[in-house]
Amino acid sequence: MKSGVFFTALTMGLLSIGQLQAQVLYNAGAQITVTGGAVVYVEGAAENASGTYSNAGYTTINGYFRNGGTATGGGAATGVYYVTGDWENNDLFTADQSEVSLTGANQNITGTQPTTFYNLTLNTPGSVKTQTLDATVLHLDSINSCESATGNFNLYVLNTDTGAIIRNTGFVSSTGAGRLFRSTKSTSTYLFPTGWDNSGTVIYRPVEFSPSVPDSQAFSVRFAYENPTSDGYDTATKASIITQVNGQYYHLLKQYNNTASAALSIYYDPAVDGSWNSMARWQVVPQWQNLDSAGDVMPLASNGTPPMRMMKSDWTDNGNEPHALINWKEVNFVFPNVFAPNGSDQVNNNTFHIINENGLVTVQEMRIYDRWGELVYDGNRDGDTRVIPTAGAAPTYCWDGKYNGKLQPMGNYVYTASVKVNETGVVKVVSGNLALLW
Repeated sequence: MKSGVFFTALTMGLLSIGQLQAQVLYNAGAQITVTGGAVVYVEGAAENASGTYSNAGYTTINGYFRNGGTATGGGAATGVYYVTGDWENNDLFTADQSEVSLTGANQNITGTQPTTFYNLTLNTPGSVKTQTLDATVLHLDSINSCESATGNFNLYVLNTDTGAIIRNTGFVSSTGAGRLFRSTKSTSTYLFPTGWDNSGTVIYRPVEFSPSVPDSQAFSVRFAYENPTSDGYDTATKASIITQVNGQYYHLLKQYNNTASAALSIYYDPAVDGSWNSMARWQVVPQWQNLDSAGDVMPLASNGTPPMRMMKSDWTDNGNEPHALINWKEVNFVFPNVFAPNGSDQVNNNTFHIINENGLVTVQEMRIYDRWGELVYDGNRDGDTRVIPTAGAAPTYCWDGKYNGKLQPMGNYVYTASVKVNETGVVKVVSGNLALLW
């Protein structure tokens, strides 16, 4: 295998050299081919103004790379571009199976044409690589310990392997409308390593999706480190069951090409963010509404950083993207285990009915059976209407201890009831034993 080394100090027909302090490799229409194993080192910027630059070897550019013609990754080879300045694409870049490694302090991915990379590697820990237009990664997006700043633009990672994003302490930020998109095709867990640089302090708040089906689909995430109210999602406009909405940050989440559910996890740090017991979505009225249904949202300990995650096991996209951590009132209700229709001194309640704290639930059906299994009360069958058991209480079904107009014997009975949680519409079926006293 032959290798060659080009320096911009050499004057060739395809090189235009400026002053030594600002040397430029300038291609004005030639065909430049860097074969496999060959090394090109440019002590300055490189401009492929027209013509073709085909890199199957190793091209190091100690400055910006500007493509105004055709640049490639060398066909089937795995060429590497090492660039310390901006990556600027203004025409046609064909990645093939190449790698673009951005090795400078702070760099832009820019130009007039979006770049589709095969492998994109961000180097120099703590540096910021800023998009000024959309970018796509076909294979591996190695953010390592850098900030991948999408700004108002999108970063698409099309490789459906869960390991397509490689990170150490790096993160993807979106100071504007930008999103991180990931394609998926398995039921494994896909990490969206979103975060924010808050005046030198990194706020890392990633999201994970675990699709329920192995079909081709995609998800997008934006982490907004700002009060949702400032973006039109008023934290004070919330369902009655919610006591508090996180005012520090929120996420924008969306699903594409599929309607199947997924497990969703939003990571947080209680020491910094406070403690939360659920998550909500801005929807319907509009207002913040609790996403918990049948107990499928719960805080869980994490094995890494941040130390906690809020998981919804059965998340589905309904087109409303804003999601936030919340605290909400627990839905507490109980049926008593004893009542006395004749007003026994030992028992206060003389009808059997739900004790519905805060009026958060509605009894849709209630049935009572005696010890032999005979149905002695059916709130619907018997034509009973919802009554108010006590002054100020919510109307609900009540049993006065009678069947066919006759007070039933003392003893044990069994009840079943269908109870709807008013906020979510979820119906819970409950049952238990009760004692009738005289």
